[in-house]
Formats: sequence, C-alpha cells, structure tokens
Amino acid sequence: MSGGFTNTRDLSALLDPKSIAIVGASPNPLRIGGIPLANLLARGFPADRILPVNPNHAEIQGLRCYTDIGALPWAPDLAIVAVAADAALDALDALDRLGARAAILFAAGFGEDPTPEGLARDARLKAFIAGSAMAIAGPNTIGIGNIATGTTASFLTTLGEPLPAGPLALIGQSGNSVSMMASDARDFGIGMSYFVSTGNEAGVDFAAYLDHFAADPATGAVLGYCEQVRDGAAFMNAALRLRDAGKPLFLAKVGRSEKGREATISHTGAMAGDAIVTQAAFRQLGIGMGRDPAEIMDLTRLWNTGARPARPGVCIVSLSGAGCAFLSDMFDDAGVPVPTLPDAVQARLRTAIPSYGMVSNPVDLTGNVINDMNHLRTVLDALIESDAMDCILIYIMGSLLDAAAPILLEIRQRTDKLIVALDPSNAHSAASLRAAGVEVFADALRAVSGIAAYLRWARDMSEDQWRPVAPQAIAAPDWLERLHASGRRSLTEVEGKKWLAEAGVPTVEEVEAADEATALAAAEALGYPVVVKLSSPDIAHKTEIGGVALDIRDAEQLRTAFRSIVARASAERPDAEIRGVVVQKQLAGQDMLIGITRDPTFGPVMTLGLGGVLTELYRDIAVRLLPVDRRTARAMLEELTCAPLLTGFRGRPVADIDALADAMATLSDLALASPHIAELEVNPMIVRPAGEGCFAVDALVRLAD
Repeated sequence: MSGGFTNTRDLSALLDPKSIAIVGASPNPLRIGGIPLANLLARGFPADRILPVNPNHAEIQGLRCYTDIGALPWAPDLAIVAVAADAALDALDALDRLGARAAILFAAGFGEDPTPEGLARDARLKAFIAGSAMAIAGPNTIGIGNIATGTTASFLTTLGEPLPAGPLALIGQSGNSVSMMASDARDFGIGMSYFVSTGNEAGVDFAAYLDHFAADPATGAVLGYCEQVRDGAAFMNAALRLRDAGKPLFLAKVGRSEKGREATISHTGAMAGDAIVTQAAFRQLGIGMGRDPAEIMDLTRLWNTGARPARPGVCIVSLSGAGCAFLSDMFDDAGVPVPTLPDAVQARLRTAIPSYGMVSNPVDLTGNVINDMNHLRTVLDALIESDAMDCILIYIMGSLLDAAAPILLEIRQRTDKLIVALDPSNAHSAASLRAAGVEVFADALRAVSGIAAYLRWARDMSEDQWRPVAPQAIAAPDWLERLHASGRRSLTEVEGKKWLAEAGVPTVEEVEAADEATALAAAEALGYPVVVKLSSPDIAHKTEIGGVALDIRDAEQLRTAFRSIVARASAERPDAEIRGVVVQKQLAGQDMLIGITRDPTFGPVMTLGLGGVLTELYRDIAVRLLPVDRRTARAMLEELTCAPLLTGFRGRPVADIDALADAMATLSDLALASPHIAELEVNPMIVRPAGEGCFAVDALVRLAD
C-alpha cells in the first residue's frame, strides 16, 4: 500500500467540493493553471466559491486573486495545486495549516522520478500524507471532475464542454486513457458521474475511489484503466461492494507482456502484478476485462443497452453470405459459440428466406430483404423466441439499416436479448438505435471482441459468486512446529506428504530408505513395480539431476537405481544432505498438478494443470484465488485443454474427478488455515479411474518465515 492513506478517509471534499482554491492560477485559459478555472466557470461552479492564488496578479479571469495561501479569507474544501513539485509541497503545508480538506497535485517529479531529488520529494509527500487528515489526489494527475455538479478540477479542456450527466464513473491510472474514455462516452451519448485521474496514488488510491463509487447513488457503473493494484485487500473489498450493489466494474488491466510491464514501470513507478493471477482475480470478483480503453468502452456500450444475456452463444443475421462467413470465423476465434438453431426455428425462418439462403445460423437474409423488410421482422420474431442464444448480431449497412431501424426498435421493446447492429457505413439511425438499446458498431473486430467480452462477463455474473473467507488458523503438527523452529524452510517429499495425509489428502504408499537393504524390504512389502526417488531436504526438483527411477520391477533393478540416484546426487550437489531414497508403490492414472502460492497482491492462489515433467512446457493451467470449493475445482478442470484426458478421451477410463475436486478443496482449506505454507505443490497428483480415488505422489512444501 502506498503512502499513509487508508480507505476510511473521507473523499467528499475531493469529489464533491463546495469551494475550491487554485494555487498557481493563471489568466491564460490555455495553461495548466488557467484551464481549471476556465472549466469551472464554464460549467457554472459558483464564482464566489473559487479562490485563485498567484502573487503576480490582483485579478484572474474576472475573480479576485490572492497573493498566497495564508491570505485566503477562508479554508476551501479542495485546493487545486498547479505549481511545480517543490512548490507544491510547500503549498500542501500551508493548506493544511489553513484547514483545507483535500488537494489535487498536478505536478510530476515524485515517485515516478527515480532520481535522488524525486525520491526525496516522494518521501516528503508521503510523510505529509501520513500526518495530515487531507485527502490528496495525485501527484502526476490531470485532475478530477464531478460531472453532475460541474466541479471540474482538471486541466482537461474536454471537461469544460457541456457533458451529459449519467451513470458512468471513469477512473484511470493514466490521464490520457481516462480522457479517451470520457471522449468516447460523450460521443456515444452515455452520461458520466465522475472523471478521476488517480496519478501516482501517493494519497488516495484506486480502491478508495471504487469504494466511494459503490456508495454513490449517481453512479451505476465504473470503467477504468489500471496499471497496478496497490492494496489487494482494499481493492477486492471495493470490487465486491460494487458487485453487491449491482454496479459493473469494467477495467483495462495492462502489463500482460514483458514490454507492457516495462512501460508501466516507467510511466507510474508501479510494478505490474502477475497477469494470470490478475485475470483470475478479476473474473472471481466479477470485473469485466478489456485490453485497452476502447474495449472497456465497448463493454460499457453493451451494458448500457440494458440486455443481460445468460447464454453464451450468438446468432448472426446478414444479407451478405460473405458477412455470415467471416463473422462466424471471427466469433469462433473469440471463443463465442454460433449454435445451430433448432429445427422448429429454422422452419419459421424458411418462410421468409429462400431455399438458397442459410437458416441454421448464420442466417442469410439474401437480397430479398431489400424488397420487403418484413422478412427481417419474421426472422427476428423467431429468434427472440428461441432459447438457443441471447445475442443477435445484425450486419446490415447504411441506408438498409435505416430502413430496418423501425423494425429493430419495435423488436427491442419486446425482448431482453442483446441486439447489436454492425454497420461500417454510418447509418443516420445509429443514435436513435443506441438510445433504444440496440448498440451499433462500425467495425467488425470491435463488435465481435466486445460481444465476446460482454458475454463472458455476463456469464460470470450469473454464476454462483466467489467470496473471500477470513482464514481460520489451525495449529501445525508438533513435528512441523519443531522443524520450523529449527530454521527449516522446506520439507522433504516424505515430510510434505505426511502433512498432507494428516490433513486428509490421500497419498501414495511409500517407505523412506537410507540403505539398500531397507529399500529392498520396502519394495517387497509394497509389491513391484515401484518407483525409487532421491530423498533430500535440499533438492526440490529431483528429475533435473536424474533423481527418479520409474517402473522398477525386481531387486536387481532396485539396487542399480539406488546406487545411481545416490551417486549422481552426491556428485552434482555435494552441499546437499542425502538421506537415501523413497520407495513408492507405482500407480497408473492421469498425472495432474495442484499448486498453491501466495500472490503479493491477491493472497493465496491455486493452480491446476497437467502434471508430470511437461507442466511448464504446455502451460495448460487454470487459476483461482482461494478458497476453492468442489464446484470451483470442477470448473477449473473444465477450462483445461487436457480435460478430455480425464473424461474418457479415445477409450481412456473416466477418471475419478470427484476425488480430484475433493483433494483440491482440502488443499485449499489447509492453505487458508496454515500460515506456515508459503508454497505448496503436488506434482503429480495421480487420478485413478472413477471410484478409485486420487493420490499425491510427490509434494513440495516451502515454509514461510
């Protein structure tokens, strides 16, 4: 978490001030110190509640100007600090003495500046925030706007224009990105409640604004641009409050690529978190994700239609056979089903579509619709009554869309399905269609990607919703406490599986053997074939040094394996403690991996994937924040490309998926209850055929300090 801010700080003076001082006010309405004053006056903010501060002017833009902060006649709710970084720090001290409740710092040169001077300024700013009750926005921000009240404490000129008030709260860790969203919202006719550029978040952070929006009656949805989640717990709590309030949160989270992470570091001084974990967390929190501000606006446009589709598929309707083909390909690429329509629906469609037009989905209207638009009404009447899908994309261009508009408007009044028009030719009816809840896209790629993202979000919101749980710590076994107290920070394979077995996770039968004789006796007792593995508390990945021998079928093979494994380990890791080998009963089944790590932002995370030595090569994984229950465990399995290996692919036996889900839930409970666990990996977890269970064959456990 950054600075001294806590999410309990009052943001009313920052987001809804009744009076404003402008430190560094300028008579030039095109300068950073002049634009906020011009914006406020243009939007009708009371002139007698604005206090310009500049020692070089007696009057600015028609208002009395004060020489310094100490000369102000009263303490403002909010101060816009439009001076350079060093002067801004002095201004904050003076404002705090005066009793100002909030401030916005435009200046850069703090945490994002890696020089000694920048770091010193950042430290001084954070010290000020820790000792002050003021709510501080920024630094390095373009400001804040409350669209409903006309409070535009920003140097963005767009905020001085007439803007429709409405449900959208815009927030971004980049001023440029939130400006792009504001322009798009204006152009698409969607009203706004707030405009927030968070800047470096030395004071008020992203989560605090979300928290405010969740309680704000004027806000119906939040969209934004995010480079870093600084306080994971606060962010999750705020996102859950938005979800519980029925307010969508749509975010573009950047930093997925290596270059993307480099860019975020240079831009905000922020370290981007792990992209896969972030995606999982956002999904569980009900956050709609986009790759850039344009995709976020597309999600918002579809939400603004009022349609909330529950089924994942789409029906394509076009008078172009080519359009039917390329849109089908594009939806397939985006992972959106184009389901074949039921026979009864196809029969109804055939009454309006000639024999050479496709009716199974896509639906090819053919050129006949030009002569009689009632064919389109017949088609849409059939589709809105079908349970095959909840989304219809209509590809009709320009004047034809204008001709079809009355039918679309009438149909939209009779259905809750999502109806989207694709028109690259700028039909005159686009604005009226949007106003009635039929969104119009000019670009096929944006239409398809937007629909795909919106259907995913709607599906996630319709499912049982995940919630974090407060960890209920349980005491570790006495033997583990003793190991931890002795300084051990990793367990041997045998120790790890002993702990798992005590927690209720099934484990393979095995014996630790310090010598050949013990190993031979163990193999006889377990029954051949067996597996022989190195036993060492210092070597986590045994296969990398040849420390595993499979399919040992007799005593001679066992002796050879024992000697080879011990000799190789001693040669390659002379520093390691070698305890001998572990002899295990060899099991047949599907190898799976279950791992638990602690993400620095979002906390404990479970990963499920294909097990064995090829895990890192294929990277076929599903990820969830804990807790993971049995239902979530099964959902994770269904996401995997390798899932058919457990469900009877090409004659394979159906695996014991129930046992796997039980083991995953048990491991989740153990990790949440055990602060000792820093990292846990079961690889492989061998899943036997249905009814025969699953068994942890290897376990890596790293203990927390």
